[in-house]
Amino acid sequence: VVVVVVSVISSATNTVTVNGSVNGSNFSSSALVVDRDHSGHPLDAIGALSAGASTRALIDYEEPYRSHVLDYLFLPNFGASLQLLKVEMGGDSQSTDGTESSHMHTEGDVDFHSGYEWWLMQEAKKRNPDIKLYGLPWAFPNWVGKGSGSPYQYPNLTATYVTKWVEGAKTQYSLDIDYIGVWNERSSDATYVKTLRETLDKAGFDDTKIVARDGGTDICSDLARDKEYADAVSVIGLHYPSDYGNYEACYALNKPIWSSEESSSYDDLNGAACWARVMTSHWTLSKFTASIIWSLVGSYYHGTNWYASAIMTAVEPWSGNYWVSPVVWATAHITQFTKIGWVYLENGYGSGSLPNGGFYVTLVDPKGSDFSMNIVKIDHEHARCTRPSLPQFNVSEETVTFQLNKSMGSVNTLALWYSNFQNATDGMFVRLNDIPVATDGVFTVHVPVGAMYTISTITTGPQKGTHGTPPSSSPRFPLPYSDDFENVEESQEGKFFSDQIGVFEVHADSKNNKRMVQMVPELPIGWEDHGTLGPMTVIGMKEWQDVNTTIKFRIPTNVTYAEAAGCVANRVDQMWANGVVLCMYLNGTWTLSNGGPLQSTGWPSDLVMQGTTLSLNKGVWYTLSLVTINTNATGWLEGEALFRNIAVRNIDTGFSAIGTTSWIPAEFDDFSVSKAGKWVEPTPQCVNTQKGAVLGARNCTRNGFSVSDMAFTLRPDWGLVHDASGLCAETASMTEGELVVLKKCDPLNPLQRFYNDYTRIRNFVDWVYFENTDWGINGSKDGKVWLGNNSGDWEKWVYFPNTHQLRNQYTANESLGYPMCLAVTC
Repeated sequence: VVVVVVSVISSATNTVTVNGSVNGSNFSSSALVVDRDHSGHPLDAIGALSAGASTRALIDYEEPYRSHVLDYLFLPNFGASLQLLKVEMGGDSQSTDGTESSHMHTEGDVDFHSGYEWWLMQEAKKRNPDIKLYGLPWAFPNWVGKGSGSPYQYPNLTATYVTKWVEGAKTQYSLDIDYIGVWNERSSDATYVKTLRETLDKAGFDDTKIVARDGGTDICSDLARDKEYADAVSVIGLHYPSDYGNYEACYALNKPIWSSEESSSYDDLNGAACWARVMTSHWTLSKFTASIIWSLVGSYYHGTNWYASAIMTAVEPWSGNYWVSPVVWATAHITQFTKIGWVYLENGYGSGSLPNGGFYVTLVDPKGSDFSMNIVKIDHEHARCTRPSLPQFNVSEETVTFQLNKSMGSVNTLALWYSNFQNATDGMFVRLNDIPVATDGVFTVHVPVGAMYTISTITTGPQKGTHGTPPSSSPRFPLPYSDDFENVEESQEGKFFSDQIGVFEVHADSKNNKRMVQMVPELPIGWEDHGTLGPMTVIGMKEWQDVNTTIKFRIPTNVTYAEAAGCVANRVDQMWANGVVLCMYLNGTWTLSNGGPLQSTGWPSDLVMQGTTLSLNKGVWYTLSLVTINTNATGWLEGEALFRNIAVRNIDTGFSAIGTTSWIPAEFDDFSVSKAGKWVEPTPQCVNTQKGAVLGARNCTRNGFSVSDMAFTLRPDWGLVHDASGLCAETASMTEGELVVLKKCDPLNPLQRFYNDYTRIRNFVDWVYFENTDWGINGSKDGKVWLGNNSGDWEKWVYFPNTHQLRNQYTANESLGYPMCLAVTC
C-alpha cells in the first residue's frame, strides 16, 4: 500500500482539460504535494535491450532508412531518446529469435568484428555520447567450460572471456562498457562473480559495474549470505518483476534495484500502455531505479519468437519500411525530460498513487531547479504486459490538484505533453498549452483514462521528431533472390539470413572467394537450445511453400565427422523441427525428411525417403537444390535429379534454410531461392462485404499472398476488424452456436470485444474470446465458425501479420489438415 500525503489548501486553480470538460463530481479538493526536500534514489536509466538476435535485420537496411530507425531510438530530443543500451554478448547459441555470434568461438580465436552489437553500440554513442552501455551473455562457447556444460566450472576462463569482450569494446571501438551481467535468466555463482570482479579490475575496467543476476529475487538472499559476493555486485537486476512482489531482501542490500528486462509486449497501444505503466509504477510501488525494455527494435522475421515485441519494428530491409510505434512516445515522455542522475521524489512528496487509480512520479535535477512529473492512468485490460500477471484494479478519470512546495523554486508555467494509450485519436506525444501555476504553487490537471502526461519546467528541446513517411510496406520477401556473399562484410551473416542453430559467418577462403561458414566447433553452453538439430540458418517468409532453393556446399578436408553433410530445406519452422529437408552426405547417401538432422546421430528422425549416389570429395564444391510444389518434392545434385515428385506434407509452411548435420565448418556459397510452380495472385471469393456478412473459414492462401476477404486486424481495443470493409466481428449473444458476423464497429459493445494475448497470438495458437467467459471463436474443417466453448475442430487461432490472416495453426497440425483461415462467407 502506498500512502500519499496530501495537504488541504484553498486557492484559485488552473485547470488543464483534455478530451472534454472537467467533471466536477471527480474534482479533488486535496492537493498532492511536490517537495524536493524529500528526495529518494537517482534515476539510473530508461533503456532498451538488443538481444536474442532481435536486431538482426536492421543492419541489412539501406540508408537513409537504417539511420532513421537509429535516430528514433537514440537521438536525444527526437524519439525514444534512450539513456541506456543493453546488448547480448553473443554466445553462439539460440537465444530467442536466433543466434548471436561469439567474439571467441574457440579459446585461441578472437574476432571483435563478428555480429552487429559492436556496430549498434557505436551508432548509439554516435547519437548520444552520454548513453550507458551494458553487456550480458545468454550463452557461452563450449571451451570456457572445457566440456562441463557450465560457465562456472572454470571461473578464470569465463571471467577472461567476458573481460576480453569488454576489452574489445574499448580497444577496437573506444566504447566503455558501464555494466556487465552474469548469465541471462540462469543461475549466478559467487566464485565466478568474485573472479570476474577481480579480472575486470586487473585489466583496468574497475569502472565496469557487475549486475546480478538478470533473473529472480533469489540473488538477494544469496548476496546477503556472502559479503564478498555482495561487494562484487553493484546492481540488482530483476527480470519481469511484479510491483506486487516482496523485495525486502533486496532492499536490505542497499543497492540499486533495476527491472533489467521488461515488457516483451507487442508494439501497439497496449504495449505502450504496459510500458508507460511500469516506468512509473516501478518507482512508486517498488523503488526500482531503471527499466529496460526488450526489445530495442523488432527486427526479426515473423516465424521466430515474440514477433514485434519492441519499441519499434523494422522487419523489411528490402523495402525500407519501418513502424514508429506508440512505445517510442511512451519512452519519450520520460527520457526527453530527464537525465541519468536526476532524483526521484519520495511517495507523498511528488510521487505516489492517484486518488482514482494510476501513478505519478517526479524527478528533479539535483544540480539545478528543473523537474519533470509523469502521470499515468491506464485501466487494467490495457495496462497488462505479456508478463508478469497483473492483479485486478480499477481506475477512473479525475481532476487532480498539485501544490509545489517552496523547495521547487519559483515556477510560473509548466510545459505539458500528452498521450493517450487507449485512444490514439486523443493524441500521441502532443504538446498542449503550458500550465499556468498559481502564486502559491498550485496547478490542476484533468486525467482521463489512458492518459500519460509529462509536466515539466523544461520548455524547449523535447520534440516529436520525424523523418517523414517511411517507404510503403512490402511484407512479401522479394523473389527471385540470390547472393554470392562477395559484398558481405567479413565476420557477418549473409544478407537477410537469420542464424537459428550455430553461427554462419562470411569469410574469404585461400583464393579470396567469400563464402558462408558454420563457425561453432562444439555444442555451446546454451541458454535455450541444448543440442537438438544440426546447425542451420533461415531466410524468407513463414508463409512460403512452393519454392526452389539452391546452394553450393563444401565439406573442408580437415573434417573427420563421418556423417558430415550439406543440407537445403523449404517450408521449415524456426528450428527446422518441421519442414522439407534434403541432406547430402559425404558417403553418397541423401535423405529427404520432415525436419532437420539430429545432432546426436547426424541423421533425421522423420525420414520420407533416402537413396545413394556417388560419394562426395572433401574440399570440392557441390550444388544442391530442393524444389517443393504443392504435395511434391524434387531434389538435385550437380544438375542431376536425386528424386522427382516425391510426396511430402502439404500442410507445412515456412522459410528456406541451409545447414549441416553437426558442429563442422561446412561452407556455403551461391545461394538462390525462386518461385516454383504457378504463383497466381488469389482473388477474393467475397467482394463488397456488407454488414451482416457471416464469418467462416477456408484454406489459407499460399506463399505469402494476401486476399481481401480473409484479411483482418486485431485492434488494441480488442476489436477484430475486417480490413476491406472496416466492419467488426460481433455475435448476437454469448450463446453456444451463435454465428460471428460483421457489424459497424463499436468499441464499447462487449459483443465485439474479442480478447487475446496480444503479443503471443502472433507466435502461438491462442483463444480469441470474451473476457471472463469460456466463450470464444471456434471453427470446423467444413468451414463453419461460431461462438463456442471448445466445441469445434479447433478453438485457438494465430495471427500472421504479413498477410493479416487468423490461421488455425502456427506449425503443421496433421489432425487439422491444410491450414484454414478466418474468412468472410458469401
